Amino acid sequence: MNGKKQPIYPVEPWSVTETSFDTGCNYRNETAFSLSNGYIGTRGTFEEGYDFPENTGLEGNYINGFYESAEIRYGEWNFGFPERSQSLLNLPNLKTTRIFLGGEAFDMRKGVIRDYRRTLDMRSGILTRSLIWESPGGKRARVETQRFVSLAVKHIMVQRVFVTPLNFDGEVRILSVLDADVENHTRAANPLVDYGPFGRTLVPDEISAENDTLFYAGHTANSGMKTACGCFHKLTGAKIAESYETDGLSCRVEYVFQGAATMEKFIVYASSLDSSEDGLSGFARGVLEKAANDGYDALSEEQKARVRSFWETADVEIDGDDAIQQGLRFNLFHLMQSANRDGNAGMGAKGLSGEGYEGHYFWDTEIYVLPVFTHTFPDITKSLLDYRFNTLDAARLRARELGHGKGALYPWRTINGFECSAYLPLGTAQYHINADIAYAFSQYVKVAGDTDYLKEKAAEVLCETARVWADVGCFSEARGGKYCICSVTGPDEYTALVDNNFYTNLMAYGNLWDAADAVRWLEKNDGDAFRALTEKIELSPDEPKQWEKIASEMYLPFDEKEQVYLQDDGFLLRKPWDDSLIPPEKRRLLYENYHPLFIWRQRMAKQADTVLAMLLHSEYFDRETIERHYDYYGKVTLHHSSLSKCVFGIIASLIGKREEAYRCFNESARMDIDDYHGNFYAGIHTANMAGSWLSVVYGFAGLNTGGGKLKLSPFLPEAWRGYRFRLSFGGRRFEISVKKSGCFVRQLSGEPLDITIYGKIYRLDGEGDFIKCANTE
Repeated sequence: MNGKKQPIYPVEPWSVTETSFDTGCNYRNETAFSLSNGYIGTRGTFEEGYDFPENTGLEGNYINGFYESAEIRYGEWNFGFPERSQSLLNLPNLKTTRIFLGGEAFDMRKGVIRDYRRTLDMRSGILTRSLIWESPGGKRARVETQRFVSLAVKHIMVQRVFVTPLNFDGEVRILSVLDADVENHTRAANPLVDYGPFGRTLVPDEISAENDTLFYAGHTANSGMKTACGCFHKLTGAKIAESYETDGLSCRVEYVFQGAATMEKFIVYASSLDSSEDGLSGFARGVLEKAANDGYDALSEEQKARVRSFWETADVEIDGDDAIQQGLRFNLFHLMQSANRDGNAGMGAKGLSGEGYEGHYFWDTEIYVLPVFTHTFPDITKSLLDYRFNTLDAARLRARELGHGKGALYPWRTINGFECSAYLPLGTAQYHINADIAYAFSQYVKVAGDTDYLKEKAAEVLCETARVWADVGCFSEARGGKYCICSVTGPDEYTALVDNNFYTNLMAYGNLWDAADAVRWLEKNDGDAFRALTEKIELSPDEPKQWEKIASEMYLPFDEKEQVYLQDDGFLLRKPWDDSLIPPEKRRLLYENYHPLFIWRQRMAKQADTVLAMLLHSEYFDRETIERHYDYYGKVTLHHSSLSKCVFGIIASLIGKREEAYRCFNESARMDIDDYHGNFYAGIHTANMAGSWLSVVYGFAGLNTGGGKLKLSPFLPEAWRGYRFRLSFGGRRFEISVKKSGCFVRQLSGEPLDITIYGKIYRLDGEGDFIKCANTE
């Protein structure tokens, strides 16, 4: 991924538009035009329900947290290996709406298409398509479609289809289909895994078609979950007939019109995550009935209002580069619609846009995504942290499986809270997930100032994760009595099972201190909360002292000659990487083309590792130290992960390498919309999308909240005339504008606060107060 690519879609600051139908681009476009509300997600497939080959399309409809499991097959099994997989399950498709002009089926693969335009309007959250189609028999009609997934009613998706005959006045038939003969494309989206679900694993319990309604209820064959879904139709036009049909795996209703017709389709998805299994069908029908009664216009207006509210809070406005503006908004739009808001599920690395990584939740959420929401919509952060708190018991069980007598160990990959990563070196060995989650809890409490959440949930998570760090390592004589952590894998997935990974040890250091500080704070400020915590987790008085001792003696490998912290103990022992020996077509697919041992023996990194640790804990390092490590690891990092470039770009901003910062940011901002990695078909890259926001706010604007203080050191990229964003901190809201004339800060809400800009402290006295600060760098 070098250099700047030509835009795939026309550059439009508020929309993404496809101007021609091309099956060769279809798979990618299905991700680009995917819609979600954090609970249900649907890929951007066409209403006609084309049966595309597996490598050119994937019909996908998902409920966050609804999964199927299968036995994981191992050639050799060891104790503690996960026994069952978890895969986000493709659900029955209710979008299919086929149109017939007389006896000819509307099919964009046949006939002639004119004036084609499909647009994701990011100001409204509505996907539209319009075209004129001429059938092989010469009939012409205008076809228009609209679709959105409701942000107001989490179980609802809505469609509207218009058909307007242009050169004939005969019959127009519209066929609406509920198709339950669906399966996942595990092999296509996840070529390295060897488990299911294979084939159709959703078993129907009920299927019906009557009274303008199609309905389905079923259960998974293995995980024991239940789902109910259905749709209700509202019609406009001269309807002359209707008919219903049902078979074992589908049902349908066909309406016949004389001339022009409009169909509104209200679609519901629900699962046993939301309602008792016995009452699930009734619950889904009730939600569907209410949505239909509210009507398309009311729901679409509410959708526009919700999306407008999002942009009023979270937009990053760029003056001077429409392409970057489009990329940033595309990223923020997908983040907004992917975030779960009910605390019952997490946020997948692909959102709900595809089946990449089988819908699993990783560290991407805590380290990359949550900082965005913590500074824009802290309630979303709290909901996503609630999911981790709600799965704490599963993490406790996992810790016992791995031999830890106390504490909790969070899974590397999961949906239901239990580990499902079948590949030990790049899965369970990534212990840093514990510190990543603890870091997110700690950062939320500090930035939001939410001490109630610290008492109720965060302190418990901090303590239980700290307990694992206190058990996994030891004070090693070989390292001068320092605390060492062996046999782990850090963020860099091209090195595995190493000793003293810098990132892991530094993040564990922070986790241990944060846990000890949380206990001390509770003891000092809320005796009841302190006693409740100590009783619940049987916390001994000596544990926080031990955590502090371990943290103070944490070993961080350092090379005196290079004057850099090493990624791990064995980093300099490895063979220097020679990129010229690797054919270009294999460079991004090392694990598909080379044995893991070959990869692990090379002195290089797939992605940011040590540099990321220094970014997350920049308070521990001066600028010269950070710059030295940026230069050193910049020479050995291949950036084969979508999580990497944004990190290096932010660090480049902080050390004054602005051209390099902007170059990294350019790729980050448009990575998905221009498909830099060639794998966008499998789903969005949520971590990088968040990274583009972080690049502006943490990088260009120099946001730093260390020590509970709000600090800014903005600069303006040369290509821009200015930029503006809004920020939440300590229960207050601010608007920050950066122009050539300086930095402007307006307080939008909340109590007075001191803010540091370019090293100078300013006082904001509350709502409406304003600061103008010239750049004094």
